[in-house]
Amino acid sequence: MCLQASYAQESSYFVFQQPDYQRDCKEVLNACSSTHHTSGVYLIKPDGYPEPFEVFCDNDLDTGGWTILHRRSVGSVKFNRTWTDFQNGFGFLGSEFWIGNEKIAFLTNQKQYQLRIEFQNVAGEAYYVTYDNFRISDEWGQFSIASLGTYEGTAELEKCVCVGDYMVQDENCIPQNQCSCFVTEKGGVFTDGEIYVSSDCTSRSVCSNNQLIVEESYQCSDHATCGVRDGVRRCYCIDGYEGNGVNCTREAVPKDCQELYVDGSSDGV
Repeated sequence: MCLQASYAQESSYFVFQQPDYQRDCKEVLNACSSTHHTSGVYLIKPDGYPEPFEVFCDNDLDTGGWTILHRRSVGSVKFNRTWTDFQNGFGFLGSEFWIGNEKIAFLTNQKQYQLRIEFQNVAGEAYYVTYDNFRISDEWGQFSIASLGTYEGTAELEKCVCVGDYMVQDENCIPQNQCSCFVTEKGGVFTDGEIYVSSDCTSRSVCSNNQLIVEESYQCSDHATCGVRDGVRRCYCIDGYEGNGVNCTREAVPKDCQELYVDGSSDGV
């Protein structure tokens, strides 16, 4: 029988009760009938943990059975907290939360687990990483990472990133409010003289004297398309037209054989 909690803001009500609890969301998924294979809040009790507790189980990712340890997206829950808060957990399973280091320690030391981390940068680009043998130590070990295993994913490793309100500029981290040429869509800071065209070619930004100049009127000609060539995104005139992409004119066509011959584009007939 499967235990699922329907929770409100101040209390929880459990539809079923039984003495034996599943140890994680994978076991919940395997124990539940097909009518309970939905993502939601369930009760689990890892080996050795004194009492069952609620977790959010994601059954939509891959084959399901993922125990969600942490979620943060819009900043509705404060994460600048004490050691005790992170040990015990905080937040709301229906929105943003940290499940708690103590619970994670009991979870990850009962069998082998895969850790998956999903995140987005400020430009909205999504990435993920997985480690196939994730485990942390207990309180005596200060909940430090004891094992990670093999990495897979779409995010770059061995790369320094700036944290908090700091951004990268010339491989250095500086406060975001000092970034004169910060472009949100790019998710980074421009160097002086660098040009950036938006993904739909509707604006063009130029960093000049550490000041960002945005040309909102930048727009492709009716005879041009927005594209990337040789790593440069901008408006490009279509075949038969020439220009800078914003202004495109039809290529000159020879009027007669004499012009064609003078132009050098033909050996004549």
